[in-house]
Amino acid sequence: MGSTVTLGLARLELDWGKNESFVNHSALFLPTDKSPAPYYYADDVVEEKEAYVRPLRSVTKRLEMLGYSLAECERRYAEEVAEYPDYYDPPSLTFADFARILKAVHVRSVGLVEDGDYDLGEYVSQGIMRDPQFIAVEPRLKDMNRDEGTFFENLDPYITLRLLAENPENLDLPVVWRIADIVEGGYVRGEIYEGVPREDVCLLVTEGSTDTNILQAALPLAAPDVCDFFDFVDMSEHYPFTGTGNLFRFAQGLARIGIQNRILIVTDNDTAGREAFGRISKLDLPHRMRVVTLPDLGEARSFPTLGPSGRAIEDVNGRALAIELFLDLKAAGVDDIAVRWTAYNDQLDQYQGHLVNKDEHTRCFLEAVKRGQPYDFTKLTILWEHLITACSGTASRTRER
Repeated sequence: MGSTVTLGLARLELDWGKNESFVNHSALFLPTDKSPAPYYYADDVVEEKEAYVRPLRSVTKRLEMLGYSLAECERRYAEEVAEYPDYYDPPSLTFADFARILKAVHVRSVGLVEDGDYDLGEYVSQGIMRDPQFIAVEPRLKDMNRDEGTFFENLDPYITLRLLAENPENLDLPVVWRIADIVEGGYVRGEIYEGVPREDVCLLVTEGSTDTNILQAALPLAAPDVCDFFDFVDMSEHYPFTGTGNLFRFAQGLARIGIQNRILIVTDNDTAGREAFGRISKLDLPHRMRVVTLPDLGEARSFPTLGPSGRAIEDVNGRALAIELFLDLKAAGVDDIAVRWTAYNDQLDQYQGHLVNKDEHTRCFLEAVKRGQPYDFTKLTILWEHLITACSGTASRTRER
């Protein structure tokens, strides 16, 4: 009979395969996510076996990185409806209907589908959709036929998973990829875990090595759920894009050759960075390439500054907000925390500034990460959330199933 492999949220199965025929879902998990999980068999037999397990709350962030925002899920759903063969009855549920139903379903209360010899479309139409949890939300599901069941059996399971995450009660439930049977059955050659596909890894390019070093060190601590979705320019030799001018030329070159890799160019939120952002934004960038500035900071609206007129309190967003201002500025024990105004930009009619003692703040941060010392990552988490949102917009619009 062979062996089965399933992807589910707790006991609710969303995707399944058999022997060598299955979808590899390792992009939803980190390599360390192996742990025992319940496997459900006929005659109410339950066994604990090794699986990949991660809470839906975390998996949702990975789904967003893979391009499954709510808006994109709606687009994909419409695309699958349009491509559904004419010889089947089309699904009667609109995306809004489907989203409403899944948002209301408490997966913890959904029962196991009785084991049986289901024909195509019957597992969903006669099993899952007739569970009291689903019927209570949408009574017409009890009349779902095999044609509609076939549609939902073949629907991208990541759409369903993302919509189930809209119910807060589901977020702490485990997403489980039950792979033990096909591994034990010898249907997998080599390691089943493949990680994030290279086409889904986002390359971050910054103005210089300091920015990259800070982002790279902060990533596992500020955004551990998606840290494997990012890569950085190799710093082992000479950083090739230092400064905003070279950053623009780099972006210009990639735009001309129509690069298809996933790339996020990050400029500072200061005078020079804003100018570079404006120039790069005007380029005809490929869909999977995007430019973004560092986000505004609330505390930067009233920040100490030093200039020709002496000390002042000013808004330095857009004029001097470099990555060092996202560090814990109290950690280094530096007395003078201020921005010093330096060069003047004629085109933008404003000064460029930089954080005083910025190298000392950077050294303190990198040392704290290296030694595992206490450190306030609040602003770095805000920064990474901003970059993750920007990078999510560069996800591929097509995915192998």
